Amino acid sequence: MEETTESVIHLGDHLVDPARCTILSGEETTRIEPRVMDVLMLLVSRAGHVITREEFISAVWGGTFVSDEVLSRCIYRLRQALGDNPKKPMFIETVPKRGYRLIAPVGKPVTNHELVSETTSVPEAFSRAERSVASPAQPKLPVRKRFLWIVSLIGICLVIAIYIHQIVGTQQQSDPVVAKDSNTIAVLPFVNLGVIEDNDYIGEGISEELIGLLAKVPNLKVVARTSSFKFRDKGADVKRIAEMLGVANVVEGSVQVKGNRIRVTARLVDPNTAYHLWSETYDTRFENVFTVQEEIAGAIVRALKVSLDTDNGIPNITERDTPTTDMTAYRLYLQGLYHWKRRGERSIRKSIGLFQKAIERDPAFAHPHQALSSAYLVLPFYSSESREYAFAQAETAARNALQLDPSMGKAHAVLAFISMKRWDWTTADRQFQLAIATSPNDPTTHQWYSEFLSYVGNIDASVTEAVRALELDPVSPVINDRLGVTYLWSGEFDLAAEQFRVAAELGMDRVAIDQAYALLLLRSGQIDEAVSLYEKILGKLGFDTAWVRLVAEATRDPARTPDALEAVKMAQAGQSIPDAMLFYAAVLLKQPDLAFDAVQRLIENKSLTVEFLFAPEASGLRRDPRFFGLLSAVGLDNYWDKFGWPAFCKSRLSTIICF
Repeated sequence: MEETTESVIHLGDHLVDPARCTILSGEETTRIEPRVMDVLMLLVSRAGHVITREEFISAVWGGTFVSDEVLSRCIYRLRQALGDNPKKPMFIETVPKRGYRLIAPVGKPVTNHELVSETTSVPEAFSRAERSVASPAQPKLPVRKRFLWIVSLIGICLVIAIYIHQIVGTQQQSDPVVAKDSNTIAVLPFVNLGVIEDNDYIGEGISEELIGLLAKVPNLKVVARTSSFKFRDKGADVKRIAEMLGVANVVEGSVQVKGNRIRVTARLVDPNTAYHLWSETYDTRFENVFTVQEEIAGAIVRALKVSLDTDNGIPNITERDTPTTDMTAYRLYLQGLYHWKRRGERSIRKSIGLFQKAIERDPAFAHPHQALSSAYLVLPFYSSESREYAFAQAETAARNALQLDPSMGKAHAVLAFISMKRWDWTTADRQFQLAIATSPNDPTTHQWYSEFLSYVGNIDASVTEAVRALELDPVSPVINDRLGVTYLWSGEFDLAAEQFRVAAELGMDRVAIDQAYALLLLRSGQIDEAVSLYEKILGKLGFDTAWVRLVAEATRDPARTPDALEAVKMAQAGQSIPDAMLFYAAVLLKQPDLAFDAVQRLIENKSLTVEFLFAPEASGLRRDPRFFGLLSAVGLDNYWDKFGWPAFCKSRLSTIICF
């Protein structure tokens, strides 16, 4: 009868069941991840005391290297489950630069049997028990009741102590360097050992193909190319790389091409011991490279003892059609990938030319069609190329790829992104679902889907998708930045600031930023930093900056609003302020007429950052009767009618009420 001995703990008006990883609130039960429960139990064990990040890492992760974001995500998940507000916490308090503290009352533990047997509701019983202890005016308890209460307090300590001992003891038995999840892996770029340096693209291409193959294994978490390739030519040892990426296994290797022969050596390494779990060398003709890639992937899966979920229709990774029989087309495709991944206008345009040449050689080769769609998609963000022209080219290439190979999830993601930017929300939603179903481990898809969810007002889900993207690509500056944006919209300002800091350290260009980071600076009172950033952005675009400081200062001192508004209108009259900045300035100055005038021009060319409409700064717009027309122009009213309205907006008798 094991079930009757398991205990649950009262936490405020919630019931926490550590064994089942659930939190009960009224009629609603929320399941949380085991690691999140570990964090909660540590907080409960030291209720009222600050627990530092280092103490969390030591107790919950056994000293294993984890990023700050991992702990932040656990706290965020707990606040969601407990219905806690970080601004006005009732359960978990953030102590700046120190850690976190549990401030909710912790009650006595009860067994599941006792819980079911109670005739009085748990919250009511707990409330009476709490009053009997907390109030000094209560008459002294009889000895027997005092004894039972002391026993119950001891029970709390025992439940928590046993739980903490289990999570810490388990981790101490394992090596503290390797991540607890053994089914995690990173594929490093294969080193070119040939005499021709221009063949570097072949080693990188083989590594990327392996990442794609392994990503199809449902029980295997594969770190994305962006993160694993960060360590190209860095000389870092495998152990350190594994720590940085949070993986338990690393694949490394080398490639040597001579004429029409290719020699590939691959190794699966345990980073903690440096032992080779598997190693093999393949010496064959270049046209057999696809077979070599499949054999390597299959051997890795077998070495890790990861089972393939074939019952769910996921094909065996070693049973796929050869993508092309034209090795020249394949080399052109790999060369294109090599240049595209380096970004910048020149590299992207070069990759487009190489992908087009590969398609000319073999029109039925789906991979270069998909890669061409991705290259055209990002081109407008690195050049002055017309967005609609580039999107049209990307859309055509993506549809060609899907016609040749319907399993190309990245092509679905490209179509989803284009639909999102065109404000075709229903199509974007459908394409994102297809993209994730066919390529569940592609971090860029999750990043874009996070952005989409913010656009349609589903902020909590947006955070979840951004976290998923970061798990797959932990050192991507763009994805770290995206998570910062979602935290900002969700009101987690401390987490947003930390995530923006990480993104900057990883190389995120703060002058090419979205509006979110600038808003964070203004919200936190960093006026000089915000002004400097805005001036750099506007200066880069050739616009006037005289109004910037006045607007920034007006956000802290409303008395400065008239001067700021006059400066903005002068810039508008001289056409020296872009429409997007005019809109943001009007919102910050709480000038709805000016804001609605500016937003009309942004709607015409679909350049409005839609997610900004749901920021706290835009609350005045949401309460304005004209907001109904704005939502209709953007098309969100139809989408919400179909998929459900967000909590902050309701539709009543053809009227939209938002707050």
